[in-house]
Amino acid sequence: MKKVISTILICILFTVTASELPTPIKCNQINHANCLQWNNVSKGCHPIDCWKFNEITQQCEKAGKEFIPAIVLQSIPMTGVFGSGFGNMGRWDLFGMYMGIVFGPLLLLCTILCCLMQDGMSEDLSKALSACIQCLYGVAVTGFWIWGIVVIANKQVEAPWTDYMGNKIMCPLV
Repeated sequence: MKKVISTILICILFTVTASELPTPIKCNQINHANCLQWNNVSKGCHPIDCWKFNEITQQCEKAGKEFIPAIVLQSIPMTGVFGSGFGNMGRWDLFGMYMGIVFGPLLLLCTILCCLMQDGMSEDLSKALSACIQCLYGVAVTGFWIWGIVVIANKQVEAPWTDYMGNKIMCPLV
């Protein structure tokens, strides 16, 4: 019984190991394109990180998230202030930062004004405080919107991508 179980486990392990390796690109072990690396296990070549190999043209091409949709979404004022260019490229950390910048101060302003109004704050003081916070809010939202356009346009931000094995990596925009 133990021998049967161990044989089944070895077969399952071999099947999982064999299926984890993607189909290699046919190439010479010594002489191959610069974006490819030889893999002794699969006996073929696989693309290095952030590159892909076009088998039709036999040339290396950069791999990664597209640059154009991200810059277009970030440049439109109605979508850019929410960080949609970063959401489009899968940078949910920066998208979340934008959402916090857009909605956080609004929530904070409402909370502060409601609490202070109950304590008998004068109407003139509440208007002055509201105007000050709105001004700072407008500058912050506009500043981060422009910052997003600049970093995407200069391709200074990387986006999530997967390598040939399916591991998550970060690659520049293409």
